[in-house]
Amino acid sequence: APTCLAVPRLPVISLPDPGTRASRSVPMATTDEVDLLGFTIKVNELQKAERAGCDASSMLQYPAWQEYIEKDRMPTSEHKLKEMVRKSIPPPCRTWVWMNTSGAAKKKAAVAPNYYSIVSNAGSKSKFLSEIEMDAENTFTGHPWVQSESGQEALKRVLAAYSVHNGNLGYCRAMNNIVALLLLAMNRNEENAFWLLAALVEDILYPGTYSRNLTGCQVEMKALDELLYNKLPRLHAHLQATDCDISLLATDWYLCLFSTSLPSETVCCVWDGVFNEGPKVLFRVALALLKLQEEQLLACNNAGDIVMAVRQFASSMHNHDRLMQTAYEGIGGLPMATIDKFREAKAREVEAALRHRESGGVGPYVAPLDASAHGRGSLGNEKLDAAAVKVKTGFGKFMTGLNKWADKTADQMARAAEKIGIHDEDEPQEAPRPAQQRTALVSGAPMASTPPVASTLPVASTPPAVLVVGAPVAFTPPVALVVGAPVQSHGVPDSHDEQPSMASVSNVPAQPSRPWEV
Repeated sequence: APTCLAVPRLPVISLPDPGTRASRSVPMATTDEVDLLGFTIKVNELQKAERAGCDASSMLQYPAWQEYIEKDRMPTSEHKLKEMVRKSIPPPCRTWVWMNTSGAAKKKAAVAPNYYSIVSNAGSKSKFLSEIEMDAENTFTGHPWVQSESGQEALKRVLAAYSVHNGNLGYCRAMNNIVALLLLAMNRNEENAFWLLAALVEDILYPGTYSRNLTGCQVEMKALDELLYNKLPRLHAHLQATDCDISLLATDWYLCLFSTSLPSETVCCVWDGVFNEGPKVLFRVALALLKLQEEQLLACNNAGDIVMAVRQFASSMHNHDRLMQTAYEGIGGLPMATIDKFREAKAREVEAALRHRESGGVGPYVAPLDASAHGRGSLGNEKLDAAAVKVKTGFGKFMTGLNKWADKTADQMARAAEKIGIHDEDEPQEAPRPAQQRTALVSGAPMASTPPVASTLPVASTPPAVLVVGAPVAFTPPVALVVGAPVQSHGVPDSHDEQPSMASVSNVPAQPSRPWEV
């Protein structure tokens, strides 16, 4: 039977609360350390203590996991399994646990034993090979093994093999970062990394996340926006007031599964939950990151400062116990029925926007009325406020900057007209302004093959369709995909997960064959 590696138990370290005076007085001088996956990180004394405390609490769960690994079987109770995963998976046990909780082991067992060798050899002729090779060179450039010859070859083999295995999808940027981290977490086992990628793309993540137009990611961003409105309404209002669309903050979180945003050890803790509970954990962690720095973000007065604050906070989140405890216990109930309700409504918006673009974008685009949006009632309610039916597309509510400029110009023209005696009471209703029409455009260009650059340009009203290099895509919000940077005793599983938190989310059909929705 498979066994975990023998790892000595670490001492338990008491940490000061991050909000106390003692913790604020900790010297901020940093030193370089190498984390468990081989990344060089800069940490101060408080962060060193936090990492040691997280390691200690993780290893406390080692005996419980070792018992199941020796028997080569998972806990029969889903409640027990969720509890154990949320408390933490010790790093030496992750290979066995991830392969079983994700379904990767079953996918691997369903094909011939030499299947990976076959697709790996075929990958040498993949039509995506040039893109894969270019992206591999820019994957975690500071990691010695990933950038070594053996690391580069392993990364390219897994990606090329998957492009052959899943010919309909092929390859999409962001997979390179995910596979690189999987290889490191799986002790460089290419076949395990391959099947974990297959489980993520084919069974766990929302369909279309890595499609040509990133339609699945667009839907997830819009669903996250609705959850932010319900869970953190003050922050949601502030983001709207500063024209900071949620896609600027979270696109790379969902495409790269936090692998380029959080420290690698923290990413592994997030993936612990994703492999077992599914994409719900991505929403929980995204909301937890925003909740933990809500007051700081409310003090920012522009989108650029908000984006920088979020990135700096996430990149220094070495205390993964704190993050995951907030994600599991500090967000409240978050059943899949709620997420699926928002997804269903937002998918209609995205599809309508794409149809409008494919038809040539003729005429004003009006998105389907979203009954779930911010709890505004049902479609048949004749007393809906007029604002509820305002056009809402893509990742924003409009291209805010253009609208403000257009409104200001219109007011100036109206005042000028009044001065010379021109009145429009008898004139027909004005046609929609061209600027509003243009907000419905969705780019359909192929994926770029070099790392994108973050941007803080005004957010358009349609989802991003491509990852860009150096320049923004017209009328679409730029994708903030950053390459290079890359639970410990959380108590009983969240009982609220199975109870919808809002009355408006009943009778929503769940997607089939997804175990985390039970």
